[in-house]
Amino acid sequence: MNDNNKIFFVVAVVLAAIFLFDFIFYGMQLRNLASASGFALLAYGSYKDESIASFLGAVLVSVGFVIKYFL
Repeated sequence: MNDNNKIFFVVAVVLAAIFLFDFIFYGMQLRNLASASGFALLAYGSYKDESIASFLGAVLVSVGFVIKYFL
């Protein structure tokens, strides 16, 4: 894992924790759970260098943002 992946890993983990905190304490909304799961998958994908996990994580994060801002 190079330096760029380490930085992205830390950012993804922090964002996953923030969205999980929002899910648990602020209304149990599915969009927060989707975003938290997506960022966790992005962190896993960057840690293990797996493109499928990163792709699924990006899809889940995108779905969470679409639900939040368009629905």
